[in-house]
Amino acid sequence: MEIQPAELAKSIIELYEKLPENERLLVAIAGPPGSGKSTLAYPLTDALNTVLLRHPPSNPSHREGSPSLRLAEQDENQGGNDEIAICVGLDGWHYSRKELDGFDDPKEAHWRRGAPFTFNLSSYSNFLKSLRQPISSTTFTSSSIPFPTFDHAIKDPSISPIPISPRHRIILVEGLHCLRNSDGWRDTAEMYDLKVFVAVDKDEARKRVLKRNFEAGIFTDYKACEERVDAVDMVNGEGVCTDRVDPDYIITSIEDHPFSKEAFAALSG
Repeated sequence: MEIQPAELAKSIIELYEKLPENERLLVAIAGPPGSGKSTLAYPLTDALNTVLLRHPPSNPSHREGSPSLRLAEQDENQGGNDEIAICVGLDGWHYSRKELDGFDDPKEAHWRRGAPFTFNLSSYSNFLKSLRQPISSTTFTSSSIPFPTFDHAIKDPSISPIPISPRHRIILVEGLHCLRNSDGWRDTAEMYDLKVFVAVDKDEARKRVLKRNFEAGIFTDYKACEERVDAVDMVNGEGVCTDRVDPDYIITSIEDHPFSKEAFAALSG
């Protein structure tokens, strides 16, 4: 079912309002590289908090002026106050570069970083299982669930300074493989209450990823950047689109910057 960002926010709020007090609502936002997953997920998280708290969040999820360019990122202080919704990036479960060095074929592992096998699926699965545990009133003030984020400055995961706490009742997870239908990944996809897929034209996605990676300095040679995008990012994207569980909602990304806080302006109207 096709849906618009503001309608998606309303659907999430409706599900949350029916949720037992000791449970969390888990929302997956998946899509190929360049689809706009993160540029949807983080403003969506802020919009949810604004509606539920009846004021803008003190610690928004969205980092303005992200240093990685054309990619929305988690603000390190998100969820640190009274926020109910929090956003987590699947990229935090990338194996570190040191761990990739220990693979049977380290060169291939580094080159294909972003493919399913370069993620720590076991750790990611355990994280989701932790979120599925009932929230106990006896541990409400002390129980927390740490999670990793991807630090673009060091090109490796690091632990988020603010863990998920019992007050965080809506957890959005955005990432390439959140809705994968292959072994292991299928089990994690089925742990979500709501599954959202961000669709995009392949040529548009390629244009975005090329621009983002080149401007970020990942490659200084444009031809080398094209080679990496075509051999890795576009291949990953094809797998994300063809090997997926059925989503509850599909949002189609068309424009170069398809999602922002303005997409949710209707919620406050």
